[in-house]
Amino acid sequence: MTAITAQLPDAPERERAATTFDRNVVVTAGAGTGKTRLLVDRLVNLLMRDPEVKLTQTVALTFTNKAANEMKMRLRERLESYIAARLDSAPASPKDEEIHGELRALMERYHLSKERLDRRALEALRQVERSEIGTIHSFAATLLRLYPMESGVDPQFIEDDGTRFERLFDELWGVWLDQELSRQSSRQEEWKGVLRKIGLGEIKALASSLCSETADLQRLYTIAHGEKIPQPIFAWLKSLEERASLLLQRHPEVRSNEKLVRASLAILQKFLRSGDPGGHELSESGWDSLSGNISKKLKGWPEEDVAEAQEIVRAARALCQVDDSLSRGLCDLLIPFAENFREAFTREGMISFDGLLARARTLVRDCPTVREALKRRYQAILIDEFQDTDPIQYEILIYLAEEIGRQAKDWRKVKLTSGKIFVVGDPKQSIYAFRRADIEAYLEVVEKIIKAQNGIECRLSANFRSHGKILDVVNGVFDRLIQPRDGLQPDYVAIEPAPMKSTDDGQSPLPFRKVAIRKVRGEDEKPDTETARRLEAESLARWLEEDVLGKAEIVDENGTKTVVQPKHVAILLRKLTDVHYYLEPLRRRGLRYVVEGERHFYAVQEIIDAVNLLRAIDNPHDKLALVGVLRSPLGGLTDAEIYELSRQRLLDYQAAERFKGNQKTTFSNVKELYELLSRLHREIRTLPVGEAIARIFDSAPVRLLAAATFHGEQAVANLEKLRQQAELMGREGLSTLKEVVTRLGSRVLEIKEEAESALAEENLDAIRILSIHKSKGLEFPVVVLAGCHTVPKQAGDREPAVLQDWSTGLAGLRAESHWSLAGLYIAEKARLREEEEQKRVLYVAMTRAREHLMISCAPAERSRAGSYLSLLEETLNEEIAARNESHLITAGDGTIELQVVRESLSPPGRARTTAKEEPLQMDWQSYARLWQQRARECESALRTPLFLTPTLLKLREAELTEALPEREKLPVSSELPLLIGELAHRFLENWDFGDDPAEFRARLEPFLDRWIEPKQQANREQLQRELEEILASFFSSGAYRELSSLRILGREVPLLIPWDGRIMEGVIDLLYEREGQLFLADYKTDRVEKKDLSQHAENYRHQVEIYSEAARRSLKRDVAGFKLVFLRLGEAFEVPL
Repeated sequence: MTAITAQLPDAPERERAATTFDRNVVVTAGAGTGKTRLLVDRLVNLLMRDPEVKLTQTVALTFTNKAANEMKMRLRERLESYIAARLDSAPASPKDEEIHGELRALMERYHLSKERLDRRALEALRQVERSEIGTIHSFAATLLRLYPMESGVDPQFIEDDGTRFERLFDELWGVWLDQELSRQSSRQEEWKGVLRKIGLGEIKALASSLCSETADLQRLYTIAHGEKIPQPIFAWLKSLEERASLLLQRHPEVRSNEKLVRASLAILQKFLRSGDPGGHELSESGWDSLSGNISKKLKGWPEEDVAEAQEIVRAARALCQVDDSLSRGLCDLLIPFAENFREAFTREGMISFDGLLARARTLVRDCPTVREALKRRYQAILIDEFQDTDPIQYEILIYLAEEIGRQAKDWRKVKLTSGKIFVVGDPKQSIYAFRRADIEAYLEVVEKIIKAQNGIECRLSANFRSHGKILDVVNGVFDRLIQPRDGLQPDYVAIEPAPMKSTDDGQSPLPFRKVAIRKVRGEDEKPDTETARRLEAESLARWLEEDVLGKAEIVDENGTKTVVQPKHVAILLRKLTDVHYYLEPLRRRGLRYVVEGERHFYAVQEIIDAVNLLRAIDNPHDKLALVGVLRSPLGGLTDAEIYELSRQRLLDYQAAERFKGNQKTTFSNVKELYELLSRLHREIRTLPVGEAIARIFDSAPVRLLAAATFHGEQAVANLEKLRQQAELMGREGLSTLKEVVTRLGSRVLEIKEEAESALAEENLDAIRILSIHKSKGLEFPVVVLAGCHTVPKQAGDREPAVLQDWSTGLAGLRAESHWSLAGLYIAEKARLREEEEQKRVLYVAMTRAREHLMISCAPAERSRAGSYLSLLEETLNEEIAARNESHLITAGDGTIELQVVRESLSPPGRARTTAKEEPLQMDWQSYARLWQQRARECESALRTPLFLTPTLLKLREAELTEALPEREKLPVSSELPLLIGELAHRFLENWDFGDDPAEFRARLEPFLDRWIEPKQQANREQLQRELEEILASFFSSGAYRELSSLRILGREVPLLIPWDGRIMEGVIDLLYEREGQLFLADYKTDRVEKKDLSQHAENYRHQVEIYSEAARRSLKRDVAGFKLVFLRLGEAFEVPL
């Protein structure tokens, strides 16, 4: 423990977590408490302890690739700092002092000398890129590639992002459906029964869900055909029945609420009496008795009873929609198709991201020998963001952490190896249920497996992100809002500021460092929902422009005062579906912004315009696409002008000659565009897809027009992504441009979800707008939590799907308004989880802020239950929506400033000019001098190559060495000498020095067949003659015999190292060992006399120095010698180092 960490209030817990190896460890780490730092601490202690654990024997899993790369970088930096540290000299900086403290603590704890610690650190550094520090998906892929036969996959499988799945599904579904619905089908009656209730579109969507490898088809079939209600469902129904009975005992009257509860009780009892989930005919009678809603204002009904009654009536209504006969029919029809599809998809060499996890779980669960080998291979397992891990991933990790020699069939019965598992998570931040993260599964694994088997829990509470004013409010709100609920919600663990994050960091108080609720009111006291959104968006833009950007003061990361810049601000939304309301006011005020995580790539205007252009060029008769082109910036026509073209029958770009004699400017512009479209239509017919798209984008100024839009960089990047997607489709089987354009057109019409092209915007000075889920793991100086008065629509909760519950092992179906009983039970559990999860989403949002947290709302005419505003009102016991004046609200030990502001949507009036403004005087000379200086610096930078490479010296080699005698020169390209050298190197790269040299001529012929390009075939005879001469001399030489007797370490070894502020790259021809010493060699095909070797070798002095230095840096070994092997002479000349 260093002096800095010792100051933390949770220092003992951190120390315990990093150094406990005889028990499994669960770390509950609140927001901003330094989880990555702790993981690196744990890794370092693992590497230094005895018995030693190699980095390649460790699995460290993170939620994203970005987090994995950060962990690798931090681990590498830590180890390098240990090696570089000199304990015999005083530390030169606070950072050095911290490193010295860590080193002394490690050396004392594990009884290591500095030399021994350095050896372990150096070995770990060499293993970083070979270690299993990555995502769970990358780890699953590694397991499958280690055991492809046992996994049933192609060893060279390709991970599919969903594109190939979609294409193959559409192809096989169409063929299969034609057979199933034909007159020859053997299942006509089954299809008729199903089609009476749901349509083919819903059936197709359900079939697609069944094709996912995470869907347990066998379990689904067994449950659908079961004769009894499964025990968890029976217990749920029994609980509802008891609660309804108790409710009626408290309310024996015969009013509307009591009638609804009584009718619900009757339905529940009917289900329970029958014991047969498929034998109910409740639909008509059930709905009739359940018409109406529970009244919240009925006398004598408290809020708790109203909520209870609503839940009971909701369940009863859903039971009326249960149709297990339909579920059985769908399973019988669709499961065989799903099984065949999975086999076909695997035969194609593809595997989905879901398939990676499902097959890895099956591998470690069902293959005892594989599980045993993997348990021995991986000695330590570390998992970050454990609360966001889905149940299948839990199973994989639990099986790998099992004791050696045991083989449990069920994850619940696994006996864990003590000290092998180390997990870091925060159940308060479990917000990814839509990605199958399961809070119930998390709590079960932590409580009933890890901690129940003598595991320990360490809680981190010191927050390094936010100051005390923010954290006081966070604790005050969520200590009341997040209450423990079995399987739904953990208990709340408070967080506190680290000692170095005091409220004002020792400076004079800054008024902007606070938490505020900004309530926006309009002219109408009760605006509708859309007006409320527009009012809030307008008010936020005004606030940012007039009060915040360039004006409000905050403390930066270095502890110094600064004013807020656009890059400091993040606007967080529950969902991005309503983001357009917030963008327009920002755009109008010229405030630059970036929307992160929006998945409307195919709905942005530049993509719609580009796809219309592709459609029009591909098909001259597609008038709709042509109209789209004419209305786009490329055409620039108004609707009236397009109508005029149509009236004169000129909506046909192949009829450009009809414009002759027409002098109208509009028509002349259209004629030019028509000629371009017609020319491109002719030119691209025989081109590959990628080349055709590139030709279109190069010929039409679409990139230039996109660059001129408000978000020009993003628009141009989107066009480039579209081009890459089209090229990829062309390579993946859509062989013609027409097929690719058709696919792109359908994606635009369907608005297929796809993220926009990501820009490198880490340092872009722009306001960031993103969803709360996207913001997880990030921090921002100023956070605006917008739209707190709204409740986004939950899209997809009615889409046909397979529903599964890990904890109970149940699986069911949802199709339109029909459910299987198991599907209904799982959906009801998911609804309850969603209610509790929204509280955690609010927690994540409020803990992103470092300096200022603004909670923004504009209450509408109807109060929305489930909105963040309603949650805060309930928790703070404050009717914020009804307040008309600003005041302070107490939240635990914290204070929230309620700001009530007015906003108008009326357009501002035009200001009158009162006096003529004086012309602005500019010093253009200084401006010109500045740009002249920039131009000189740019020119100098362009002349200086970023990459310095000895490989480029080959050009000089050609001049010095490869020149043929005058008598042999042919009128061929100057590339021929270089080609000879390249072919000689390539041949020797694959030559085994243990082979018979006499065989080289027989191998040379097929070698040249493979590597000589068509344009050099005319020179083949000369190339073969030259190579035979070079290789014959070498193979008969003493230099070759010497190399044959040595240990070859590497051939054609690439290097990439920093060199004088630039990057040096190259390839070392040969690395070998002689008597335990390291030597390097480089082949030369120079024409040189033996007497001139010493002088000639000096030409390569610079290359020798670079290669030797690269080997020393990379291999951490001294280079004993460097030899230049002159192949034509058969001489190996050693260059002194």
